[in-house]
Amino acid sequence: MAGPTPQYSLGVEIEMVSKPHKIRDNLGEKHALYYGKLAKALRNRGLQAAHNDLTQQRWRSTDYNKWYITKDGSLGHHRDNFIPMEAVSPVLNTAKDWDKEIDTFWEAARAVFHMPERHEKCGSHVHVSRGKYQQFTLDELKTIGYGIVIYENLVFHLLMPYRQENPYCQGNSVSSVQLQNCRGNHIAIANTIRAATSPDQLRNVMQTSRYVLWNFDNVATGQSGTIEFRGGRFLRGEVRTKRWMTFAVAFIHAMLRINDLATSGVSIPDIDALYSEIKKAARQLRMKRFLPDQYQVLNETLPST
Repeated sequence: MAGPTPQYSLGVEIEMVSKPHKIRDNLGEKHALYYGKLAKALRNRGLQAAHNDLTQQRWRSTDYNKWYITKDGSLGHHRDNFIPMEAVSPVLNTAKDWDKEIDTFWEAARAVFHMPERHEKCGSHVHVSRGKYQQFTLDELKTIGYGIVIYENLVFHLLMPYRQENPYCQGNSVSSVQLQNCRGNHIAIANTIRAATSPDQLRNVMQTSRYVLWNFDNVATGQSGTIEFRGGRFLRGEVRTKRWMTFAVAFIHAMLRINDLATSGVSIPDIDALYSEIKKAARQLRMKRFLPDQYQVLNETLPST
């Protein structure tokens, strides 16, 4: 008899550059006005939402129980009639109607803005944790971290080509001096990860900055407890938003299921086998419908059928 469905908390940060349906004069000075319009459109559809009025120094909300519409410093300024922004979701749960929340967000976005531009400076970040403000255990973090390193090259081939060499989501093995010193040796990688005695130490094994494919900054003491996947493409609608959110949480669940750290080994031989394990994990989480059958559709080297 099957056990209970595993569940995780997750959230998404969506960077986009969009043109409003109704354009005010001096639009470049009115970004906060349109952040507020999107927040209001979300509230009109039953979601909790707030926005950055740009009078505060802090760009981000620390309250993750509502959508937060804000600026993104990495997007800079854009030509007239376009507004760069970031939409930060509340904490969602894979066992609840997280997908409907994403559908509603994009419905609200379309009410205020035209379809976002195809803008390669934009990306998406997915946060995954055991539960809201709940940490993975240290052993779980080590198991996930080992999988991230040994399957790094395969995962990069699952990404959009323009995300594969993006400086804001470089490989953890490239960022980390400790992992570089392992020179790809699986036993050395396993021993280096096992030697961490706290999440803070493991964070320092996995990276030297947050601009990595899998960011462990938030597993440190006093932080939110999430692992952040930074490799997602620019998002222009609900289908790909749910696709990349599913990918991130299913990969983490797959690494915990496989637990290659237990043997210091590598059980997945190639990209087809890895994607099969990710789909298997998504199926166990009851999220499989959001992933394409072929990884070539995920990375868009093949069109959707």
